[in-house]
Amino acid sequence: MKNLLNFFLEAEKLKTMPRTGWVLMGVKDPETIAEHTFRIVIAVWLLAEKKNLNIKRIIKSALSHDLCEVYAGDMTPFFYYLHLPKDKTERKKRLMKWVRLSKKEKRKKGKKKLEIERKSLLKLIKFLKPDLKKEVFSSWFDFEKRTSKEGRFVKQVDRIETLIQSIEYFGPKKDVGGTSWWEGTEEIVDDPLLLKFLKVIQKKFYGRVVGSYRKQKELENILDFILEIGKLKGMPRTLWVSLGVENPETVASHIFTVSLMAWIFGQKKKKLSMEKLLKMALCHDIPAVYTGDLITPYSKILAKDEKERRKIFQKWPRLLRKEKQRKFLKDYKKEKIALKKLTLRLKAPLRKEIIQLFDEYKTASTPEARFLNQLNVLAVLLRALLYQKEDKSLLIDWLWEWAFEKCEDPVIFEFIEELKKKFYKKNLIHKFILNFPRFK
Repeated sequence: MKNLLNFFLEAEKLKTMPRTGWVLMGVKDPETIAEHTFRIVIAVWLLAEKKNLNIKRIIKSALSHDLCEVYAGDMTPFFYYLHLPKDKTERKKRLMKWVRLSKKEKRKKGKKKLEIERKSLLKLIKFLKPDLKKEVFSSWFDFEKRTSKEGRFVKQVDRIETLIQSIEYFGPKKDVGGTSWWEGTEEIVDDPLLLKFLKVIQKKFYGRVVGSYRKQKELENILDFILEIGKLKGMPRTLWVSLGVENPETVASHIFTVSLMAWIFGQKKKKLSMEKLLKMALCHDIPAVYTGDLITPYSKILAKDEKERRKIFQKWPRLLRKEKQRKFLKDYKKEKIALKKLTLRLKAPLRKEIIQLFDEYKTASTPEARFLNQLNVLAVLLRALLYQKEDKSLLIDWLWEWAFEKCEDPVIFEFIEELKKKFYKKNLIHKFILNFPRFK
């Protein structure tokens, strides 16, 4: 379990690692690698539903595709810009154009890049057990070398998502980032469905397409959904904002962690459906697109004054069962309405599946949902401890009570115990247990 914790501690770095291309192009507060991964995973799921592809394999490939960047950094596609001008204006001009390389030079640079990323990934997954290490590496390698139809599909969607992001940052006008990305995207995309999707993007942002165009209503609706969930990349988590954390994680990056945990911890739960667990992780917080992040139980009692707010965070807000149920139902209804609005134009079976997964998670009505609720606790607790490591005055002790109240799975408790050992340098199980009647 110690090794597993080290794996997640390293993977958490992707939440604060901005994508190199956007930094070089002068984007203010650019997306992180974790946020990029979040939207890639959802995009491949929705688009792959229209093809005869292995969804579980697709999701794992997308989740793992940038794990190598924990140590290697973001090398794609700006790996090709090795000699950029120091002058910001000149550098931006250079970056606005796609670099054309010979096949020989592409192979040479691609081989070097692949080796750097391979070593980086192996360094990260050394913390995992052999079977899981092999699975993560195989998922990543499949993406990089496109050894399966799933890997090829994810590779192409990865490039398309970056194209969409560039248009969101710079707009569709000529001589801006969005335009420069088109050449690189068209260079790699050959899947018939994704070629149609590119035309939908053209129609959406440019009002026209090159060549003939037949209306693709379903793909248009998927694009709109992808654009909407992209808002979660810039939405900070309410809990951390309330605690006064600077530059806190976003909802998108939180979903990335929970989804990764669903994969890694889900391997230990053979009776659970891995595909369902992964999809549920991706769905569990997306209503926040319209509701905002509703996670904190303090939302109704927080004072505006910082000193008063800190006093409130000194203990877990104990509520009567009736009050808990009232608050749960209020938030649940609000999120349900938001999710129905968000998924309104998706194809009926897909819409129904997403809403069903969310319902199960919120009500903890299935084994997968109960397990995922506990993984969500782990993700929050891990992030809180990392923030407290930076700011010793951060009041998070109440989160331990929340964790003991919500968690029951032996694997989860084992990980929680490892968190205590790691962050408090000794076994503090007795200190916490003595404060909670259910453990006496």
